[in-house]
Amino acid sequence: MKTTINIQKVLPSTITSRKAVELINREMPLISGASVIFDFANIDFISRAFADELIHFIADKNISAEFRNANTIITEMLAVVQKNRKKRDSSFHHIAITPFMNQKEFTKFLSMI
Repeated sequence: MKTTINIQKVLPSTITSRKAVELINREMPLISGASVIFDFANIDFISRAFADELIHFIADKNISAEFRNANTIITEMLAVVQKNRKKRDSSFHHIAITPFMNQKEFTKFLSMI
């Protein structure tokens, strides 16, 4: 059985935050392997960040997803994110962090670049 999530009941018509996916899941927790219809009726815009987070969420939870009532902007944004996800190198998710104890260490580091 498919679960339908009416996004307009949880979020505004313009969705710009990754956090919005958490709000959707909080409103209707989804179990791994679920079959879900994401209904975008009355949603005008989604940001790339939201689309990326939603696609990651779907993949991580192994959700069988269907998108309904999505306008052209939403459909294209989801398609671009899905296409780029297949090309993405997972090393982009691991960012090296260099801590500096003071300004002098930071300046020394910059001089070596």
